[in-house]
Amino acid sequence: MERTPTAFSEALWSGDTDQVNRAIDEVHEMDLEERAKLFDKGFKICRELYAEGDGYQRQSAIRFAAELYPRLALRTVGSEFIDDALPGDHTTNETASHRQRLCELYLDALTDGDGRVRRAAAKSIKDLALTAEIIENEDELQRLVEELESLKASHTDPEQKHIQQAYENVTFHTNKPFSVLSNAMDEIFDGSRPPGGL
Repeated sequence: MERTPTAFSEALWSGDTDQVNRAIDEVHEMDLEERAKLFDKGFKICRELYAEGDGYQRQSAIRFAAELYPRLALRTVGSEFIDDALPGDHTTNETASHRQRLCELYLDALTDGDGRVRRAAAKSIKDLALTAEIIENEDELQRLVEELESLKASHTDPEQKHIQQAYENVTFHTNKPFSVLSNAMDEIFDGSRPPGGL
């Protein structure tokens, strides 16, 4: 399929499993800089789909947003996290914007009325925690923990079950030696995600 916002939007809004999975797989095959260029328009599609779509479409929005996340910060491993360490003309402020917008979407989705949407968000949010750990942004990681603690305190099952899963996925990355990140990073970069899978 074409790697354009229009093509991706049509696939996601279709509600057709094959088309949705094809769109997600297509983004998965893009390099990080391609995703970064697409992020603003692609994320807008996800927000509109999440706001107006049915349960499956909202789940698709979360899955697509998670795959769209450029993870540019991961390219700075082993060096100081500054603009010069990022590829192309990308900046640390840009990467922070990506994470902030994704975080807001995932936190919304963790209280969604559809369990499929909550599961997708609980899984996806761990990439934000991994990034915060890699760039040694303890404040960002702690804010994420606090947001999830607040959600846990204000919700009961079934929402709390998925909030707790998200909380565990995030707190896994607190107070942990950097050396244990290799397996998580290998999974991100080697394309080991099953096609079309969550």
